[in-house]
Amino acid sequence: MEDGKRYSPLDRESVHADMAEDPITTRRNLDRQPAVAQIHDGCDECATHLPVRVPNRLGKIRVSLQEVSDMLGLLPGSRALRMYVTDDPHTLMVIVESDTLPPVPEGSEAPYLQAN
Repeated sequence: MEDGKRYSPLDRESVHADMAEDPITTRRNLDRQPAVAQIHDGCDECATHLPVRVPNRLGKIRVSLQEVSDMLGLLPGSRALRMYVTDDPHTLMVIVESDTLPPVPEGSEAPYLQAN
């Protein structure tokens, strides 16, 4: 299956054969040919080979370290030093420094705190 292949609107079997062989590349080729794509839109033969298309509904939210600190409601004398996301499960970790916390010995892991 070649990317960029052109199809004739009159040759439905060529599209069906390619759809059975490589549905992703065939769909991409059809997307470049609206007239042919319209003919196969809702086609039962094509639907048996084509994976379900889910709309992309992703977005990004940019949050600064200061915004996270404000959301956490850190006590006066406390500040967020850095943040990162763990791999599994995805959890936002915020490392804070505070005058009210006891010193953590070097090489030890900081204790978990309860957010207000």
